[in-house]
Amino acid sequence: MSTGHVEYTSLDGTYFFKIIGEVRAQSCISLDKLLSKIEQQHDVVGAVVDLTQTTFIDSTILGILAKLGIKLKQAHNIQAVMLSTNPDITTLANSMGLGQVFIILDCGDSVVCSHMLSDENATQHQMLKTVLDAHKTLMKLNESNQNIFEPLVKQLEKQQDQLEEETTESHLG
Repeated sequence: MSTGHVEYTSLDGTYFFKIIGEVRAQSCISLDKLLSKIEQQHDVVGAVVDLTQTTFIDSTILGILAKLGIKLKQAHNIQAVMLSTNPDITTLANSMGLGQVFIILDCGDSVVCSHMLSDENATQHQMLKTVLDAHKTLMKLNESNQNIFEPLVKQLEKQQDQLEEETTESHLG
């Protein structure tokens, strides 16, 4: 269970995300939906991800953040910034390859006015799709991630296939 949350705000086309506490996959649906909306904006000039109050972040959230970094580079030619004061969090982000799509700064505590991004009541299908997509994104960043997450992704794909079969059968029956 997540004991943290994600806050966000924007100012003149720059988006700020603050990951607070222990943030796990439960927060991923809301964050992924928000990032999809931002991706559609034409006035995006930057993004900052503040990890200065993060005590734990799981690979699903890292994968969604990786997706943000990749999309900003591709769509807007922007390299997002990641702020961190926790050496363990910084090391984790770098080891997952986020340094390829973010400028990661080890800095002092940053105060940003923000809004809490509430967790959504996601269906099993939405959650599975988002977790699978986040880990596929991490796998694209480097070979190490490919090796680490390939078994998980294969298992999640099997679960997704089973869920789709069950859905199809229930609609036909």
